[in-house]
Amino acid sequence: MLTTTPEVRSALLFTGELLRLLDLFDRHGIGAMPFKGPVLADLLYGDIAARDYCDLDILVDKRDIGKAIAALLDAGYTSDLPAEIGKRKAYLRARYEIHFTSPGGGIPIEIHQALLPPSYGFAFAPRFERRPFFGREIRSMVPGDLLLALCAHGAKHGWPAPGLVGDVARLVEISAGEVCWSDLLREARAIGARRMLLLGLYLAAEQGAPVPPEILGHARRDKAVVRLAGRIRRGGAESPVFFLLARERMRDKLACCARLALTPNEEDYSFLSLPAFLSPLYYPLHAVRVAGKYGLGL
Repeated sequence: MLTTTPEVRSALLFTGELLRLLDLFDRHGIGAMPFKGPVLADLLYGDIAARDYCDLDILVDKRDIGKAIAALLDAGYTSDLPAEIGKRKAYLRARYEIHFTSPGGGIPIEIHQALLPPSYGFAFAPRFERRPFFGREIRSMVPGDLLLALCAHGAKHGWPAPGLVGDVARLVEISAGEVCWSDLLREARAIGARRMLLLGLYLAAEQGAPVPPEILGHARRDKAVVRLAGRIRRGGAESPVFFLLARERMRDKLACCARLALTPNEEDYSFLSLPAFLSPLYYPLHAVRVAGKYGLGL
């Protein structure tokens, strides 16, 4: 009798749910690109159970978000989106990811409008290619864009787990020949993400990834990259302050601080439910909450 480990059974469960979701979106003409989860495990390691994950992440074009929400709700998926139209619009403005749960199975699903929260000011629209996945074709980020996305994700969370660096290292190992490194650096610089890209590659090189010498040289010459890497090793990284330090342009830092300090988010709406005519009060409420949480750290 064939036996499987709990990790394999979980991976198969998540993969089956992902395929059902993609079928649902196809039927409704919704362009969707899964990333992380079983798709990333399969791409990097050829094994959907090779890395840990606890939800499914799918990037959907902002223009299709309304269609995606309606399709999921009609199919029996549940969400924490408020029913009241005004509050729902506020939630969608504040969120970059919308949380759903699969019917029956209870699998957490995150439908992304963007890769990072709007307050982070990470204006990145990844390109995609098609690749096979369990008998069908799916959209998948091109290697260079996936590399930048993984480095931005690591910077957002302050690189808390070695597995995040391991994913970057593995992607460099299998895709180094497909990446035009000069173009990638130029594109990262254009959106103010050069330093976070170099930081991720610097950390990956420490794990033995074959990062091109000229790229590693850029990383080593950036003193902020070296300092941030040391901060990670000491366990002193945090978010979103760490993300601010990983950005090289002052205008991006200031804009991010302003958005973090002034723009209400889902935590504010969850903390206090106000009628629509009092919704402007969420702005001072948010400012007070941010000041209490971060003080002068931003």
